[in-house]
Amino acid sequence: MLEQNIRAHIGVPAERCNARQNRLNRLLPGIRRDIDRAAQALGYYQFSQEVTITEAALSDVTIDEPRCWQLNITLTTADPVRIGDINIRLTDSSNDALFAPVLAASALQRGETLNHGQYERLKAMISSHAIENGFFAGRFVRSELAVDLQSQLAHIDLVFDPGERFRFGHIDISPLEDLSDGFLSRFLTFKSGDAYASEDLIRLRQNYNNSQYFDQIAATPQLSQVDNQQVPVSIELVPRARRAYSAGAGVSTDDGPRFRLNYEDRYINRRGHRLNGDLSVSTLLQEPSLSYIIPLTDPVNDSLRIATGFQRQETESYISGTLRAGVTWRSLAWDNWVQNIFVNYQSEKAELTNVIAESRDIQNRTNSTISGINVAQTRADDPIYPTKGWRLFAQASGSHESLLSDISFGQLYASGKLIRSAGPGRLLLRAEIATTVADELTELPLSVRFFTGGDQSVRGFQYRELGDTNDLGDVIGGKHLLVGSIEYDYRIVGAWSVAAFIDTGNSFRDFGNMALRESAGLGVRWLSPIGPIRFDIAKGLDSGNVRFHITMGPDL
Repeated sequence: MLEQNIRAHIGVPAERCNARQNRLNRLLPGIRRDIDRAAQALGYYQFSQEVTITEAALSDVTIDEPRCWQLNITLTTADPVRIGDINIRLTDSSNDALFAPVLAASALQRGETLNHGQYERLKAMISSHAIENGFFAGRFVRSELAVDLQSQLAHIDLVFDPGERFRFGHIDISPLEDLSDGFLSRFLTFKSGDAYASEDLIRLRQNYNNSQYFDQIAATPQLSQVDNQQVPVSIELVPRARRAYSAGAGVSTDDGPRFRLNYEDRYINRRGHRLNGDLSVSTLLQEPSLSYIIPLTDPVNDSLRIATGFQRQETESYISGTLRAGVTWRSLAWDNWVQNIFVNYQSEKAELTNVIAESRDIQNRTNSTISGINVAQTRADDPIYPTKGWRLFAQASGSHESLLSDISFGQLYASGKLIRSAGPGRLLLRAEIATTVADELTELPLSVRFFTGGDQSVRGFQYRELGDTNDLGDVIGGKHLLVGSIEYDYRIVGAWSVAAFIDTGNSFRDFGNMALRESAGLGVRWLSPIGPIRFDIAKGLDSGNVRFHITMGPDL
């Protein structure tokens, strides 16, 4: 590191190869001063140096190059100076908590080798942090780095006077024809009179951006118009096009080819109400839906969704058609957990395709009002290829015969996924668990029974092929669910990875008669421009099933 710093400080003197020796020797005092500064910057105050400029040896040049001169530097160093006492304080201790994070991030520690660059960076960080938090008149009233060569210690004494903190002044939001001033002001993360902080401005821009209403956002502090330590803020917004249409396509072995059409009216009225129409079609699933979204107090994270739709699903085990209508309140709970409280009315007609016609397990139409709550959160160090992250989802739901339902039941469901670096690759753990409180399994609508198998469940089996069986051995789903998976993948070259995995799980009528099914397999992953694509081949360990799986989408 010392050699690199010296090279960076002195550079290469621009002299011709035919320069005279006495001219080159006049460069030596300046070079020695540069060496002193470069060495002292890294704590080396006691050293001897020998600097000469000589003609380059023949071995140092090629046959096509003329012989030139070379700079020779020889250093003999003693131990570097280390950091002794560190005294950093503010003149006003009431601001200590505000500046604590920047002080904690400092690389200066007692006993470490002195590095002038780290010392200067700490001072710059304190000054920058002060400005970002509205202390525009902040300054160092003492800034001392005392080097004691006898003890080989450097003592740091910094005293910073932040001065008085500025505050936000008048907030001017440019009016829009399509959205009301009252609606635009609900995105604000601060108000006039609040202590100034650049972080609040950043959060404000993120709020406007995350809302999907705006194409361009500018939230600018008017520092040239500061009056009485009040900083006015100007907000300029350009809305996105009101109507948008989109289409997409994909493929998986669960659903086969799938297509999606979407229509969105981003602001039906000046209060920011939205209308979404969606049509999803695949070999096994057809689902048209219509949603009306009403933004509430926090228009980014707080909304009411009124939705209706129809879903037809055909799997190895059943065919169902479900008409739904419901209301969902979406909000942000503690620690950024997304929370949904919902009430859905559904009318379902379904039949088990693998049950003989005389069986009582064939389902006629079932009406139910299902209410519940769920929470979810995802955290990852990278949205495309995370090496550290997790996802959790939990839901409690149920219905009662006294509330527009043909049945009564209660249900708990949770799923999670964990990704961690392990050796040269990644370890991916996945789990699902659920339980249902109900009198009889056969009384439950098929949409709330549990089936397993498929790309995202127990690979090596068809989509929703596994579940509890009746007396004839036909799969009819289950009241309870357990699924687990362990996977390891390893990047081999570029965007390609290989993986090995073991899956296990099943759904069942009661915990006393669990019959878990296992599978194992190998896979290839490609980080394509549109996201990860997975190719897996898996075999059921207790059957002759061998299946090929293709999936797309993020790991979390």
